[in-house]
Amino acid sequence: MRLQGSNWLWITTTIIVAVGVCLSPGTLSAYTYEDDFKEDFAESYSYLHSVFWPEGAFPPPEPYLYYSETESGERDLGFVDRHDEPAFLGYRFPPDSEQPRGAVSGTLTVDVRSPFDSGVPSSRSGYLGYSFSADGVNWSTPIELELGSNEIPIASVRGTCHIVFSGTDVLISKLRVELNSSPAMIYVPADYSTIQEAIEHSWDGDIIQVSPGTYRGHGNRDISFRGRAITVRSASGPERTTIDCSGGYGFYFGDREGPDSVLRGFTIKGGRKAGSVIPEETDDWSRSSAHPIGAGIFCEFSSPTIIDCVITDCAAELGGGIGVVGGQPAIMDCVIEFCQAGGLSDQSRGYGAGIGLIRGADASIFNCTINSNTAYFRSLGAGLYCHQSEAWLVDCDISHNSASAGVNGGGIYCGGTGAGMILEKCLISNNIAEAGGGVLTERFDYARLTNCTIAHNLAGGIHSIDGDIVIRNSIVWYNQGEALSLIDSVSPTPVVFSNIEIEGGYPGQGNIYSEPSFVSPTTGNYHLKSFTGHLNNGEWVMVDSPYDHSPCIDAGDPQNSVGAEPFPHGGRVNMGAYGGTTEASKSFGGVIYHVDVNGGSDHNTGLSRSQAFRAIQHAVDRAFDGDTILVWPGVYRENVNYKSKAITIQSADDAAVISAPGPYYAFKFQGSETSSSVLRNFVIANCGQGAIDLEVASPTLANLTIADNPYGIVASDGGANPSISNCIFWNNETALYNANPAYWRRRVHFSCLQELRDLDVEYHNISTDPFFANPDNGDYHLQSGYGRYSAIDNDWITDALTSPCIDAGDPDLFPGRERAPHGGIVNMGAYGGTPFASLSGWQSWDNVNSGVQFNPSN
Repeated sequence: MRLQGSNWLWITTTIIVAVGVCLSPGTLSAYTYEDDFKEDFAESYSYLHSVFWPEGAFPPPEPYLYYSETESGERDLGFVDRHDEPAFLGYRFPPDSEQPRGAVSGTLTVDVRSPFDSGVPSSRSGYLGYSFSADGVNWSTPIELELGSNEIPIASVRGTCHIVFSGTDVLISKLRVELNSSPAMIYVPADYSTIQEAIEHSWDGDIIQVSPGTYRGHGNRDISFRGRAITVRSASGPERTTIDCSGGYGFYFGDREGPDSVLRGFTIKGGRKAGSVIPEETDDWSRSSAHPIGAGIFCEFSSPTIIDCVITDCAAELGGGIGVVGGQPAIMDCVIEFCQAGGLSDQSRGYGAGIGLIRGADASIFNCTINSNTAYFRSLGAGLYCHQSEAWLVDCDISHNSASAGVNGGGIYCGGTGAGMILEKCLISNNIAEAGGGVLTERFDYARLTNCTIAHNLAGGIHSIDGDIVIRNSIVWYNQGEALSLIDSVSPTPVVFSNIEIEGGYPGQGNIYSEPSFVSPTTGNYHLKSFTGHLNNGEWVMVDSPYDHSPCIDAGDPQNSVGAEPFPHGGRVNMGAYGGTTEASKSFGGVIYHVDVNGGSDHNTGLSRSQAFRAIQHAVDRAFDGDTILVWPGVYRENVNYKSKAITIQSADDAAVISAPGPYYAFKFQGSETSSSVLRNFVIANCGQGAIDLEVASPTLANLTIADNPYGIVASDGGANPSISNCIFWNNETALYNANPAYWRRRVHFSCLQELRDLDVEYHNISTDPFFANPDNGDYHLQSGYGRYSAIDNDWITDALTSPCIDAGDPDLFPGRERAPHGGIVNMGAYGGTPFASLSGWQSWDNVNSGVQFNPSN
């Protein structure tokens, strides 16, 4: 991978990118991202993805991605589905830390090829599609890509392009992204001394770029776009560019401006709109910028795009920060704080200190903070006021809003004919009201709250009267007053899959009553505590005890997508504001731990090969049910205790060798292990006592080569009921031991045993020399006249003999990643189902029934 760039508009300080390249600040040139997949950058640079899996390991039971080595030494990234669910890989370009200050456009180029390009016949066909989003919220329908090079146009007025690939049986290589930001056409103050003067001299499509500084006085306040489809943006963002209204107002959109009228990157402060008279919504509305609405920004029957602005210390009767009358504005990545509704005249009340919407407005509000705003007297909606209008809020934080003397709806008020709101992934906390501390809705059409956290509000969490409200995947907790008061709700099941602080739980499917275990609500951190990882101050950390793990993790509606939740996510969305996002706390089950005797450490995390544990037992001690332990090649002198855990331990590449020291067994299953406790793809040889000890346990033992031990498997109690398949037992003093010899019937299938006894062909077992390659030197690969991997040579060679254990495993088992020709049937032994399985004489598994055989001379 290579990240290139110089003179970026959106970089204001020197930064270090993922690969350690230092880029200097300056003006925009371009943003370029390239990945040839020679390194493992895709996993860290993508913001959501299927599990990355080693190419040499037996595949997981879920969709996965893998790096594929080519004959020329290059690497591709492969997509593999499972159970008709495709693997996926999602990116943000540029990433959040490098987000530009303007719109971007460019192309994404990706090469697509089939893993069957080698000419091996196959009836399988690959698929790769993609979905694109310019804002991270609205997504295109999937579009299929062709084999070969594909060029995809991408653009975003918000400045970040989101793309998610999904595919199966397909490889990608040479991913390249090139983005440019449109250059400014008019500069303030270089070309015109004031912003308004620059607007007056602009045409549709122009970009006006404002240099850092504080702008005040005539022409730099009370600014109107005049209906023009232009972009007015700061060069360096709101931190360095301020509109000081000094008693006037900031911006006015009153000439039917549309989405192409863009305001971006300013701090707007000190706006004032005196007066308390707002025209009745039933009367003919007379447009005027003088209405006491929107002291920071006023949108009147207009639909501009407002991005990355900070509106602070602004006051009006309605919408102290932003006021909207009609129209469909998009408000993204903005902060509205310390603004006021009302209090500027004797008759004043105040509506929507942060944002106010009236008269059929329909606002989209994404990733905004509406914080510490104050309404005046007997007011409505200290944070957001939505009357006879609609609002769609996603990823918003509405907190610490209140009133001087009483407010209904401390965080949000929604009411009136036609009123409706959709809240997704929103945090509503620490608001103060007389009723509905978090949210108040009355005589409204609809309200949908999905994955919201409503906490620590005064005067209750949600108060709803006479409307259709549905609350899903949400947490309503620690509010002073009633958590929920839903009066005359239209929906028969208004609350589902939510954690509500009502003893016994609120009636409804999937609802719970349990402390949510927030990380640090006193500092505003409402992430959920997790034993496997949660965010704290931007870093992933873990609690020390699994008892502190939040019950809200993996507790949302199982029919809802987990979205962008990081792995492991348990396949089920979390409750609360961060469920379905990249900030979702991680769950039990599905964690992949790595063990590498040649490069691990006792003090590592085990979460990657570079951070691998040195010993298998260290990973077992950390793991929970559903986790997987991948063991990299080497010889491990261990006696491993499964500790009754339903985990999978398997080789990550060419089979690892386990050799227990002293009077021990290599693996011990001590009690309640079930078929979900899996041991796969190991050579277990030269142990002091034996390979596996079972005590009333019923694990799944598959594709093991158990050789040269005093005992192979010992079942000391009749209650043990293991499933043993595709294994090879050879040259052990006793392969299988139980006081009752008949015990092993129906428990050993498709395996090779030196002494078959009564485990006859009924169970598809054989008793024939497996023809190991060189067991005296620890090489238990199977000899093959068609090709066998030699670890010493790191190459494929042929033998004079072909093992009877090739293509002799369970025909109903997925053959994993065995190389063609593999006959479609998994091999017995430690290498079965992996790319290190010895080759067979069949051309491919698609042709087993047609009788096509492989001729190694072709």
